[in-house]
Amino acid sequence: MLTRLAWTLLALATLGRTALADDDNDDANDDDGPAREHQPSPRGVAELGGRSGGAEILAVDPVRGGGSHRGVAQSYLVAPHGGEVTGQMRFVLSDPLLGDQKLKFSDLALFTMTGRWSLFSRLEISGSATFLPKQPSYTGEKPWQSLGVGLRSPLGKRTAVALTGGGGHLLSHAGMWTRQAMTLELRKPIARGLTFDVTGGVGGITLTAPRSSSAFITEVAVSTSALFDIDGKWGSWIGLGYALPVSARGTDPTTSLAVDPQPRLDFRVGTVFSLEKKWDVFAEYAVVDRGDLGNPATRLPILDGGFDQHQVMFGVTRHIAPKKQKRSYDPGHDDDAYELRVGRK
Repeated sequence: MLTRLAWTLLALATLGRTALADDDNDDANDDDGPAREHQPSPRGVAELGGRSGGAEILAVDPVRGGGSHRGVAQSYLVAPHGGEVTGQMRFVLSDPLLGDQKLKFSDLALFTMTGRWSLFSRLEISGSATFLPKQPSYTGEKPWQSLGVGLRSPLGKRTAVALTGGGGHLLSHAGMWTRQAMTLELRKPIARGLTFDVTGGVGGITLTAPRSSSAFITEVAVSTSALFDIDGKWGSWIGLGYALPVSARGTDPTTSLAVDPQPRLDFRVGTVFSLEKKWDVFAEYAVVDRGDLGNPATRLPILDGGFDQHQVMFGVTRHIAPKKQKRSYDPGHDDDAYELRVGRK
C-alpha cells in the first residue's frame, strides 16, 4: 500500500502531466487564420504572464480552504465521519460588464448544491453543481454553470491536503473552462476560540472552444484567515487570499486576445451557526478581484469569479450521520452535546 507521502507525490505528478497535456493542446490548436494574429510567442508573454481570473483556482473557498463550514465552529479540517448536503445561493454584484450594465443585488444569482462524505476518517470526498436560477434579461447564459469534485485528507492533527477539479461554460460562448489544483492547509490554535489558518497551493485553468484557440494559466496562491468559535455552535472567519501567476499562454477563445492575467487579492468574511446536530446555517460576503474592468485580456470569460465582483452568500447544511454512529457507546452520553462540542483539544 502506498504511503501518504507517495500519494502526495503521485498527485503532484498528475497535476504536472495535466499542465503539460494542456500546453501540447495549445500548440495543436494554433491554426492559421485571424486567431493566430493574437497568439503570443512562446517566449514572449508566456513565461511571466499574470494571474488567473477563473473560478476559485485553489478551492471552492480559498480563504477557508474549501472544507465544511461546521469545521470552523468545531475546529476540524476533515469531517471525522458521516456526510453533509449543502444548498447555497450567491448574489453576484459588479460594475458594468455584462451588457454594459451594472449588476445589482438579485439581478444575477448562482445556486450551488454540494455533497460531502467522509471515508474512514482519513479521506473526504465532495462534489458540487452550480446552476443559474436568475439572470438579467439582456444575458443568455446556460442554466447549469459548472461541476466540481474534491478530495481532502489529513496529514496530521492540524494539516490537510486537498485535490480539486472542475469545469463549466464560458460566458456567451460554446467553449468550456476546466481547472485543477492542489492545496495544503494548516491551522494553529492561538487562544481559546481563536485559530489561525494558512492555505497555500498551486492550480491551473484552461479555456477551450471548438475550432478555436485555447489558453492555459498557472498560479500559486496563499491565504490567511482568523477563525473564531464558541462552544462548537458558532463560528466565523475573516481573511485575505493572494494569488500570483507563474505561467500564462494562449488566447481567450471568446475575444481572440492573448491572456494577460494579473495578481489578485480577495477578501472574505462569514459566519456559521450549528443550530443542532443535523443543521447549520451560514452567510458570507466576498470581494473577488479578477483583472481590470477596462482590459478584457486581464479577465476570464467565467461568470463565477471571472471578473471583479462582490458576492453575498446564504446557505444551509444538512448533516448525515452513519447508522452505526447513531447512538453512543456511553449510555449516559448526550448526543446533541457530542455533535456540537468543540473538536479542538
